[in-house]
Amino acid sequence: MRLKFSAIGLLVIWLAGAAIAEQQLFFADLWNSAAYYGTNIERKSFNSILARFEGKLGINVVDLPLQAYGVYYGVAAQSNDYWDNAIYYGAGLRFRPLAGYAGSNWTDEWLRDLKVYYEPLTATYLKNASSGEANPRQDTRYGLDLWHEWNLDNYNPALPWGEIWSNLSFRSTNFAQADFNSYIFYFQPKLGWHLGRGIETYLKTDITSSPRNDYWLNVADYGVGLRFEPWRQMYLNTDNLLKKFKMFIEVLGVSYLKDQPADSTKNVTNDVRFGIDFSLGR
Repeated sequence: MRLKFSAIGLLVIWLAGAAIAEQQLFFADLWNSAAYYGTNIERKSFNSILARFEGKLGINVVDLPLQAYGVYYGVAAQSNDYWDNAIYYGAGLRFRPLAGYAGSNWTDEWLRDLKVYYEPLTATYLKNASSGEANPRQDTRYGLDLWHEWNLDNYNPALPWGEIWSNLSFRSTNFAQADFNSYIFYFQPKLGWHLGRGIETYLKTDITSSPRNDYWLNVADYGVGLRFEPWRQMYLNTDNLLKKFKMFIEVLGVSYLKDQPADSTKNVTNDVRFGIDFSLGR
């Protein structure tokens, strides 16, 4: 029941964000995904639907490339693991130091989307919360964030398309231990080709890296995907909720960058995923 009401609350927040996204004073930056995962790079028998959602709803500060916002990061799954059923929420500030930089071509145009951010967060668990009682419920994060796309709006079918999300953040606890005090780096590029009528095939890799030796913070998955964006070209000049709706399937291999899991049930070598993904404001 708690999960049901949390999901309803997040839906209300998401719809409110969509309503204000068109106003210059306010902004909404939302991302949502729900997919079936074979392993989720977590255990060989994961075989579960996993939903991930995050959002930033806030204001643009006068004429500066500065934003103040409320933020949430959430995950919900069929499994009972508390880390797969949680919401992390708080407030934040972010600054785009190169917002006015036009760039000369695809090699440097992404610089204008680089963001510096600061976020103090609190955790709440939707399932099996008692298992996470020993972990800290607060975390402070600051670092760099980047999201950029190439050749997806008004695309040239003769050229490849690309997406990149990358994040470098210092975390005080990572909701894991009081003296975590370390960096985590995420690098997730996609490079693909247009097959026509919203059908796109691609290569991808998701890299997680940290100075720490934890295997789950030093792992990479890589492989191929196919996705369908039925309404993107229909809503080119708007932030319509359906514009970036995608249906996808991915077949991936997995490599550990440092130590491998000692538990053989967690030492995965591949993953299969299929589901939906949609965003607004980015």
